[in-house]
Amino acid sequence: MKLQDITKLNETELASLITSTQVELSTAVIESRTKEIKDVKQIGRLKKTIARALTIAREREIIKEEQAS
Repeated sequence: MKLQDITKLNETELASLITSTQVELSTAVIESRTKEIKDVKQIGRLKKTIARALTIAREREIIKEEQAS
């Protein structure tokens, strides 16, 4: 998922994206180990999507903390 798409998501959608992508990643890793995976690059893409989503979530958290003080 692209960064622009991730930034448009609200808090609950972002949390849902992170959770679902982590589940997909764990499934892909298991498939990789059992040699059943068809797209080898999928694992890297999933990791990057999780990292982007977590970064956006943390940025929003920092902004809320700064506004509260």
